[in-house]
Amino acid sequence: MDLIEKVVIVTGAASGIGRASARMIAEAGASAVVLVDMDAAGLTETAKDIMAETRQITCDVTDPLALEALYKTVTDRFDRLDVVFNNAGIVSGPPPFPDTDLERIRRVVDIDLTSVIQSSALAIQYMRTNGGGVIINTASTGGLNPYLSDAPYAASKAGVIMFSRSCAELHEQYGIRVNAVCPGVTETPILDKTGGGTRPEWLGPIMEHIKALSPEDIGQTVLDIIKDDNMAGEFVVVQNEPR
Repeated sequence: MDLIEKVVIVTGAASGIGRASARMIAEAGASAVVLVDMDAAGLTETAKDIMAETRQITCDVTDPLALEALYKTVTDRFDRLDVVFNNAGIVSGPPPFPDTDLERIRRVVDIDLTSVIQSSALAIQYMRTNGGGVIINTASTGGLNPYLSDAPYAASKAGVIMFSRSCAELHEQYGIRVNAVCPGVTETPILDKTGGGTRPEWLGPIMEHIKALSPEDIGQTVLDIIKDDNMAGEFVVVQNEPR
């Protein structure tokens, strides 16, 4: 898909991968980029230097009614929707599983998996009667390997991968391409802001052996997926290089 004159929704757009991807999508020619996050100040910062039209929407993606309102607002305003990047996500943070607070576990699953499925369902309902589109879901390399310290996160991201793969037939049926991007460890605020406000202790030993990816590394992969008209029901791994 060529992004020229396209309308794009990016969730988790207030920082990190979402911010970088939104800016890169705009630079690639999108006419409108809808920025979605709970962090209103972060959305305002993301919108700076974006030449395309932006719409900043503060939304809790775990709230089904808020998601429905989001899609109605976007489609009413622009009368089209071409790309959705379901990127909002969190990690569990300390303490590691199984001592993670039960409410925190629920929140991780709600944001990282349930909201992705619900947001995709709403996008598909619109796109299937309006010429198709592209949906990209942020998974993780953590969803490809067993990981006890943050098992809820790993399980949620594995679910995102399988959900995206399960949507492969939508390409032939309706011209809708659903794929997942699986970043390795990426230097974003998510590492510091979730689960107690400190980096998980388990991350330290990992970082001794790998180089962190940048948000722009993931943004470029997102662009590549959007542009590849043959990619559907797949997941793309963005690996860390060893130190």
